[in-house]
Amino acid sequence: MGERKLVSRRVAFVSGLLCILLLGVTVGTVVYYNNVYSNYVSTHSRTDTEYTSLASQLATASENISSLNSQLSALQNELASNGTQLTDMKAQIDALTSQLKSINASIATIEDYYNSLIYVYTTENHDLAVELTAANNQTTFLKSQIDILNAIANLTASTTWINNQTVSQPAGSSTIWSVSADYAGYVAIMVLSSTTSSTYANVTYSSHGVNYNVQTNIGTSGTAYFPVLPSSNIKVSVGNGLSTGIATETVTITYYY
Repeated sequence: MGERKLVSRRVAFVSGLLCILLLGVTVGTVVYYNNVYSNYVSTHSRTDTEYTSLASQLATASENISSLNSQLSALQNELASNGTQLTDMKAQIDALTSQLKSINASIATIEDYYNSLIYVYTTENHDLAVELTAANNQTTFLKSQIDILNAIANLTASTTWINNQTVSQPAGSSTIWSVSADYAGYVAIMVLSSTTSSTYANVTYSSHGVNYNVQTNIGTSGTAYFPVLPSSNIKVSVGNGLSTGIATETVTITYYY
């Protein structure tokens, strides 16, 4: 019995000691956390307005983040679309470059053809110009021939055989000039002056079976006319008809045809 009481007392003592220890620990813990809380409150004190503002800022930040994410997604989509468009545009550029090369080749071909046409045109024009010049020259020549023939037909062409020449002869003699005529016409023997009234003019030739020999007295001055046919052996002369003495004459002889 005495031992049981001793044990009970020891248990009660230990139990009371444990309770005191637990109470001390509990009080200490409460005091510690109270101090921690007080310190936290003293260093992290916020009003309701501030918490509301912080919550609002947090919501705004969340919205901004969401908006930025949406923009990022849109930009990524746009970048992907632009990449596709860039590929399409590059393909278009390559196609246009190929077309441009083809067009340039066509232009070069057209330019070559144009230059060849210009060469042909220039050459043909040059040849035509040469032919035209030759034709104009031929026309001019033929016109001059026609004018000559018309003049011959109308006896308006003329050639001066002797021009204002002074000659002298003894009595009974003459000064003779040998000439030729290509066309039928007449000869005018003009004595501008003579020292004797016995001055005469004479024309002699043979042509086409005709033997012509005619003499005409002119005197101290005058003109005698003689028909002529084409001939290469025509003799025209001016003579002194005196029986004695020298005669001097100034003579011009013109052939009209």
